[in-house]
Amino acid sequence: MDNYLNLLKDSLIKKEKNLNELIKLSEKQSEIVKAENVDWDEFTHIVDEKGVLIDEIMKLDDGFEALFSRIKDGLKENKENYKDIIVEIKKLVTSVTEKSADLEATERRNKTIIEAAFSNARKEIRQSKLGQKAAADYYNKMNKINTIDPQLMDKNC
Repeated sequence: MDNYLNLLKDSLIKKEKNLNELIKLSEKQSEIVKAENVDWDEFTHIVDEKGVLIDEIMKLDDGFEALFSRIKDGLKENKENYKDIIVEIKKLVTSVTEKSADLEATERRNKTIIEAAFSNARKEIRQSKLGQKAAADYYNKMNKINTIDPQLMDKNC
């Protein structure tokens, strides 16, 4: 039972570490998007890193739930024998829950910032296309001005 409880504790410690890293990456993502010139390659790289961490957290959660369901009944019967490690696990669960809530709040804020950045990028692209079209129209019209239409010339002049 001690080994199982230590595995649960280790799983929570790893999850807490991954959540801390996710929070840092989310904050970094926010800084990137708030910058005047957004580095979309760096943004995408962070999204990929976050994906790996999220996958690892999901695996940790699945393992935690499977192991806990196996030992739950035995733990209830011998609760007093494992009181100290149960207290540690409860503290870790509380910490993980708080960090999850922090991460969720950060992600909600980032969503708003990212949507605004995408909107601005679309506006810039639209303006660029309009500018290119205007330049092409101007070029075409100016080329017509420089062309002298054929005229009849009087030989007596």
